[in-house]
Amino acid sequence: MVFDSAQALAAGGHRVILFTGFGPTAPELQSNPAVTVISVGTGWIREQSTSPQTVTSGIWNLMAAKRLRLLLADLDSRETIVHVHLYSGGLSASVMHAALKAGFATILSLHDYFITCPNGAYFVFPKAVICERRALSFSCLACHCDSRRRVHKVWRVARTWIQSKLARIPNRLTAYIAVSETCAKLARRELPSGSRIEVIPNPVGIERLPPVNAAARRTYLFTGRLEGYKGPQLLAHAAASLRLPVVFCGEGPLEPEIRRIYPEATLTGWLQPEQIVEQLGRARAFVFPSVYRETFGLSAVEALARGLPVVASRGTAAEEFVRHGENGLLFDHNSVDDLTAQLAKLADDAVVARLGAEAYRSYWSNPLTLEIHTSRLVAFYRSLIGAGRQGGGPVAPVHIPGVPA
Repeated sequence: MVFDSAQALAAGGHRVILFTGFGPTAPELQSNPAVTVISVGTGWIREQSTSPQTVTSGIWNLMAAKRLRLLLADLDSRETIVHVHLYSGGLSASVMHAALKAGFATILSLHDYFITCPNGAYFVFPKAVICERRALSFSCLACHCDSRRRVHKVWRVARTWIQSKLARIPNRLTAYIAVSETCAKLARRELPSGSRIEVIPNPVGIERLPPVNAAARRTYLFTGRLEGYKGPQLLAHAAASLRLPVVFCGEGPLEPEIRRIYPEATLTGWLQPEQIVEQLGRARAFVFPSVYRETFGLSAVEALARGLPVVASRGTAAEEFVRHGENGLLFDHNSVDDLTAQLAKLADDAVVARLGAEAYRSYWSNPLTLEIHTSRLVAFYRSLIGAGRQGGGPVAPVHIPGVPA
């Protein structure tokens, strides 16, 4: 998503710089003369050794901050905005501190909640339950919520405390972009009061194809990581009780459990995006059983765009797009019984046809295209740095993605 936006911004006449901890550069970026890619080579912190240097740079990456300061020294803060994405994977909050200290308008896209929550999800992973604790409170510190070991939670707490309490990054950031209203609502409970949060949904890069004839299909589809927090085990139990043909597209540690629950289920392994589109074309309905809230729910929106009814968990960001009884069905959070009851309703071909037709119509009446996303980004950039600028000319966004370029 970051790289598609970068190329769209460049195509619109904006000078774009991608400052990333990863390499090598993707061919489509490398061949675009309007996009400059600077990789500082930090890589994923989680894939590196546990040496003291790695541990400390994951908390506060001095090298990345220094490289960014050198880059910004040659740019005009009146014409440039720094847009940060997924910084916690390698660059750390040090890059935001460097940009703010240099006087640049700096915004953060909330693809996760690491700016306030130590594990980035407001979720207790070992128990697979939503967390309602205040970040960095005593109950937060005492809770073993990390998806890995307790010592990793200690490290994450230290990182969050330094960025939030010592560097005060949440108080200093110019603004935030939330990718859904659900994301914005959850972020507001921990961010400083008065924080500017703009809701700009992610672009959905799916081609407009004829709607799927969902009522003529029989397969129920899940895509994503086979992890407890994504909820594939809920679908496996529900499908097994109804003897539904179900396809799980993805990989993860829950694969043996899914095979045990429902041996007749089809597990495809990880698929390329074009293969996912093919699977959507063969499905009767798409199931989004996530146990944690998610920030957007891209896979559910893609299914709606193909004309599939979506069965989604209440309380997730997908609920913003799925209207119960109109273009899909909603089931009670983490409830196998209610998921089973909702799936049973889709045995009726007329119901499936009606929901699918509305899914397709409603999505394409207001599609989340890259063009719309980019225009909203540019408008927001200009609102932040436009005061005093003449003529509304191009801005120079410096995108800092914590994902491979």
